[in-house]
Amino acid sequence: MSSSEPAVDDVLDTPFFLRWLTAAAASVSREAARLTDLDSAIGDADHGTNMQRGFAAVAEALEKEPPGSPGATLILAGRQLISKVGGASGPLYGTLLRRAGKALGDAERITPQQLADALRAGVD
Repeated sequence: MSSSEPAVDDVLDTPFFLRWLTAAAASVSREAARLTDLDSAIGDADHGTNMQRGFAAVAEALEKEPPGSPGATLILAGRQLISKVGGASGPLYGTLLRRAGKALGDAERITPQQLADALRAGVD
């Protein structure tokens, strides 16, 4: 391995993204009541329910049709959030993931820095 190639531990592939988003879905499900409680103080007390529905759809879609690249994984997750999460959260989080996925393109493996750059592109 040359000094310009990333170490194996520094490469993120599609299985990494599948694990990451599945873990996120489990965390959102576990914390849905807390998210709703927090939202009740300033909103309409539906954030936890909405995010739980959206991330459940993400997990289901990833299991049903596993994407072939990190970028495609993020695009699929973003599409699910946009279509399933009500209010502003679905479009905000979904657009972030879709834009990040598009920034990654079709690469089968990326580095943490490429992920950071893609997330920055999604935020911008």
